[in-house]
Amino acid sequence: MSHPIPARPSCAGDSCNRIDLVPSVFAACAGFAWLALDIAVVSLAVSLPWIFRVAIGATVVAAGVYALRSFVMLEGPRAIRAIEWNEEGEWTVCLGATARPWPATLASGSFRLGLRFWVLRFTTPSGTRSVLVEEASRAPQAFRRLSRCLNGQLRRASGRARPPAVTIPPKV
Repeated sequence: MSHPIPARPSCAGDSCNRIDLVPSVFAACAGFAWLALDIAVVSLAVSLPWIFRVAIGATVVAAGVYALRSFVMLEGPRAIRAIEWNEEGEWTVCLGATARPWPATLASGSFRLGLRFWVLRFTTPSGTRSVLVEEASRAPQAFRRLSRCLNGQLRRASGRARPPAVTIPPKV
């Protein structure tokens, strides 16, 4: 005879549709590596006077660091720190260091990047904000709930009621 499964206490975390975002170290390292590669290409492979190469490199690095800071590292007033949603498709994002909640709508241009990442764009009263959401090891259930909600919303927005059918027959 098997042992009974212990009763699981009720938890608000299982029904809560909120994800607190954590900076992605992997994506930040990849972004800074891309910036370093850009500096190497501009400084070594472009045949311009050195002053122009320095100006181009400095411009790209300044824009890249600013974007990585808010998009990946979640720092600054434009950074999204948390996302809340409900089944009706209403979104709330918490912006900046104070994590002030703002109503938001999911903007076009949001997409899934592999199995571990979502690139999300939200339109808020203070402008359009983007964020990279990585599957965190400490909150995999929240990431799966977010993925289910996003898959449903993006599928409805594209006009498909269900995923495309597999039409390739198996090889025998």
